[in-house]
Amino acid sequence: MSCDVCGEEILGKPLKVIIEGAILVACPRCARLGKPYVEPPRPRFSRPPPMTRHLPRPTRAASRESFDELEVVEDYAARIRKAREKIGLTQEDLATRVKEKLSIIQKIESKKMTPDLKLSRELEHSLRIELLAPRVEAPVATSPTTAPNVTLGDIVKVKRKDQKDTG
Repeated sequence: MSCDVCGEEILGKPLKVIIEGAILVACPRCARLGKPYVEPPRPRFSRPPPMTRHLPRPTRAASRESFDELEVVEDYAARIRKAREKIGLTQEDLATRVKEKLSIIQKIESKKMTPDLKLSRELEHSLRIELLAPRVEAPVATSPTTAPNVTLGDIVKVKRKDQKDTG
């Protein structure tokens, strides 16, 4: 092994020293130029930390699909206020629990704002109520196939300058 400072072959035990901030392997003669380097002790673990078993998390696509199938119920404001008062929480306490601003909770309870699905989940968990329900699609009215096709020209009465209003 050669000295990092002078480049000569090291006879004996090489020494680690700090010279101008760099950790170098040096011969005993060049080691006097720097400060001795002492390696910090490695932390020892008596045993590895216990492994906890976690259930697999749903993928983002799967969680998006479930959110797309849910919507906030119509009477969310009344349900939130009633549950909050039943537990004995103020609006400020509820805002702290769900990590949201007080003004947001006030707007939700006054029905000026609808909570998003994430906040709805937090409110459901904190108040132990149901705010999300499966989305119900309104049936699309289909026109009967026997109805005549009506065009814009059939509905609009065109008035021209040279004709007088007869109606």
